[in-house]
Amino acid sequence: MDKFQTTKLDSLKLIVKESSNNPASIALVPTFGTVVNQLDQICSEIEKRQTLQEKDLTGITADKDIALEDMADSTLEIAGAVYSWAHDRNDNTLMAKVDFKKNRIDTMTQSELGSTARIVLEEAVKIPSDELANEGISANELTAYQSSIAHFGEVKSSKNEAVIDRSGTTEKLNLLFKQANTLLKNKLDRLAVQFKRKDPDFYLKYKAARKVHYRSAPKKGTEDTTSTGA
Repeated sequence: MDKFQTTKLDSLKLIVKESSNNPASIALVPTFGTVVNQLDQICSEIEKRQTLQEKDLTGITADKDIALEDMADSTLEIAGAVYSWAHDRNDNTLMAKVDFKKNRIDTMTQSELGSTARIVLEEAVKIPSDELANEGISANELTAYQSSIAHFGEVKSSKNEAVIDRSGTTEKLNLLFKQANTLLKNKLDRLAVQFKRKDPDFYLKYKAARKVHYRSAPKKGTEDTTSTGA
């Protein structure tokens, strides 16, 4: 949530609190209390969504970067070993398939590197293990390479899912604030004017809670709730 939404949530919660602390006042206009309960439920849902939205993606990003670097380094080493093996056998086709030097690896996108790693692995496993070992790549190293490719795919997927989840949460938060604003403008503000006569003290408390104290103006297209209209 941005700062404006955070402050609006504080205002909504204060309206709920003041209403809960003044049951006798609320009893004067029963529908007002019913709407406040709806507002309370919206506040609870906003707080849950806020927690989901603020989940830290730093850890996932760090894991992905480490996995990417590990896969890139291993791809360069194993491609070099396969290239060397192919060279001794005058296998120009294979040499072309695994002709990947560091400058080329470094300029690849993540998707390109993933595809390259799978190609290198596919060709490496075709070579007898003892012959590949002579080129410096043991069976254990090849297995570890296969695992690093799989791990990168998993971490990348987790990051994408987390980003999608945050995007969906942001949209849901916007909808919840819109619902809250509708209740404020079309229900509570309309009913609150009765308290000006029936319970002036509560009326002043409502107006104070209703204000959103935020120095910056809301973004263009965002409904401002600073004016109660009461």
